[in-house]
Amino acid sequence: MNMGNQFYTDWDRESLGERHLPENEYRSAFEIDRDRVIHSTAFRRLQGKTQVYVTGKSDQYRTRLTHSIEVAQIGRSIVNYLNRRSEYLNPDFMIDNALVEAACLAHDLGNPPIGHKGESRLNELMDPWGGFEGNAQSLRILTDIVRGDSRGLGKGGMQPTRAFLDSILKYKIVGKQNSSIGAKFLYPEQENVRAWVHDSKALDQLSQAGEQIRSIECAIMDFADDLAYTSSDLFDGVKQSVLNPGQVQAFWEDEFPEVSENLKRELDQVLRGRIHMSRFIAGLIGRWITSVSLSSIKNPYNNKPRYAYRLEIGKTEHGELIALRALNYSLIYNSDYVKIPESAGVNILEELFTYYRDAVLKQRPLLDDLPLPLGVTETQNESLNMRLVCDWVAGMTDNFAIRLHAKLKV
Repeated sequence: MNMGNQFYTDWDRESLGERHLPENEYRSAFEIDRDRVIHSTAFRRLQGKTQVYVTGKSDQYRTRLTHSIEVAQIGRSIVNYLNRRSEYLNPDFMIDNALVEAACLAHDLGNPPIGHKGESRLNELMDPWGGFEGNAQSLRILTDIVRGDSRGLGKGGMQPTRAFLDSILKYKIVGKQNSSIGAKFLYPEQENVRAWVHDSKALDQLSQAGEQIRSIECAIMDFADDLAYTSSDLFDGVKQSVLNPGQVQAFWEDEFPEVSENLKRELDQVLRGRIHMSRFIAGLIGRWITSVSLSSIKNPYNNKPRYAYRLEIGKTEHGELIALRALNYSLIYNSDYVKIPESAGVNILEELFTYYRDAVLKQRPLLDDLPLPLGVTETQNESLNMRLVCDWVAGMTDNFAIRLHAKLKV
């Protein structure tokens, strides 16, 4: 990062907890964020966690790890494009590439095994103790678990910078709500972290009321995530023959007649083997990236540049993204090829959680090979013990959960 970059202040670069760095440290604060994510155990575990297709069924599928790497590549490309093309940016006032890359690499750290169904079931199981949410869990990993496993409720973790934490905070609502805006939330004990990340009561109030208030880095990360999973889940579905031309044509006619003729024609050619899937996906991502721009907006956050701009996407390209996302949900995520192994995986996750829950709350005897998670003690309050149980189960890879579950059945 150019140290003369006026887009960020020392306040943005301040870390949660003191960083003990050598005198000859050559990296920027945001480059350190990125590097600490890459070298964390939580990041490595993503190689064993389901993206859509349960890991182990094929060695070509995306995992959470390969997905995160793809998101980071797209995020870097968006930043490069904006820094070079936007009228609002210049070499002394630009979006930091390492910061966006760190956000992209970290965005799925908190996801449990067995994909999104695993996340929703774990949220239900944790309901009495504050629930479970992947974005909140990513924040918890960065502020409490990485680099020391301190479990200190916001005591530092990997000592992330303020701007980095803000870049993964897609949702700033604290606590589960009794409405649709509460579907995504932060844990009640994370309110102190949110307060450290930004000190704006106006922003708190807007977020808690359900308005989506995000820094520009967070917006880029989220858009890069949309591009990556929409295109790659389609790619894997085509590779595994989950889709066929007649099925897709019927979907367009019945469910999405407004889809562009160009997209219909291209995908049909892919399904008939006349265009290589990789070429189709590369073209899609390229035109989606080059459709972005920035617009200046009213800033609710003390004139911080990170909140002064909105990411805009071309109308045609946004329509393509929505259309393909709808197709994926209808024809891939709801297919038996995905749902049957996913359902079996969710049952495994539930039985493991129930085993540890009963051991903590009902003093059920433990199996020798399945001791209590690190940090759980009889002297701690129930909510903290259950949060530690949740950390343990959510941190498992698919195969580790399957192997551990097998021991319950012996």
